[in-house]
Amino acid sequence: MDPALTQIIVTSITVCVPALVTVITTKSVKKQANKHSTRSDIMQLIIEDYVREIRGKPPENYQAILDEYDEYKGTGGNSYIHEKVEEYKKWHKSQEGGKANKHPQN
Repeated sequence: MDPALTQIIVTSITVCVPALVTVITTKSVKKQANKHSTRSDIMQLIIEDYVREIRGKPPENYQAILDEYDEYKGTGGNSYIHEKVEEYKKWHKSQEGGKANKHPQN
């Protein structure tokens, strides 16, 4: 094989492989960061609504929670958040129906 061609191949591999690994790693890290951020946002919105209810105000974050949850599921979210959102949905429905104000127990 021609030494010049060998040098081109080696140089290409030396440059491309690390660059490709960096791109893949960066994408994975961003996905995990987004997942964590969305999880935190969901829990914060749920807590805000519970606090609003304690203060005698109606909950106002229902649609935002559902939107964040859809995004969270898209990132491969887990069952813990699913459980908390389902509990929140039941609680919210009871608030709309005028039933007793009970918070889900953890």
